[in-house]
Amino acid sequence: MNAAIAARNNSIERYEVIRQANRLWRRAGVRGTDRKLLLAELETELSGAAQDGHSLTAVLGEDSAEMLQSWADERGMSGRAVRLGLIVPAALGGIVAGLAVIIVALVDGFTGSSNFDPGSFILPLYATAGLLGYLCALLAVSTVLRTFGDPRASSTTHWLAALLPVGAALSGSVGFVIAWSRNFSTSPKVFLAVIGVVVVGLALTVTLSRYLAVRAPRETESESDHN
Repeated sequence: MNAAIAARNNSIERYEVIRQANRLWRRAGVRGTDRKLLLAELETELSGAAQDGHSLTAVLGEDSAEMLQSWADERGMSGRAVRLGLIVPAALGGIVAGLAVIIVALVDGFTGSSNFDPGSFILPLYATAGLLGYLCALLAVSTVLRTFGDPRASSTTHWLAALLPVGAALSGSVGFVIAWSRNFSTSPKVFLAVIGVVVVGLALTVTLSRYLAVRAPRETESESDHN
């Protein structure tokens, strides 16, 4: 009877440890396929310890979270998930927030209802809005990744800082060509086409930045950080 109760309790503890490991590795940016491998390895280790009469501490040590994190780190699996569902909306949201004034002016211009005339301040206004959008995008991406404990938050932000101006310039140029080819028509189709091209270009830039940040093992990043 006591043996059955002990076995049941051990099974419950193993289940909780596996759940904890899955949550921890997800937050650490371990890809889904890698998590499955780690979880299978963990379950094998825990089952073996139970069969040998050892407690879970024999596998996980006194600090299970630290041990589980080290499993992923030592195998170079941490921070490899691209997490586009997090960073693309964050980056685009930051850009929109920074460019809010310009976006409103463009919408008014395309709809023909604009009464806003910045006059000689047009260039400083565009430059300031562009810089603000750039900084807001970097801040948003960095914040959301650090909130989730992503170990590649810093490198992702660095790559985005380098590539975002290029991506914005290229997508903006394509949008300008589309508008020019339609004689700068204010029709909704032209407006949506221009906005669509710019959004897709920026999203691809964010995607490339994240890919470059996660493509190498984490050890490479750690070494460069120490240097």
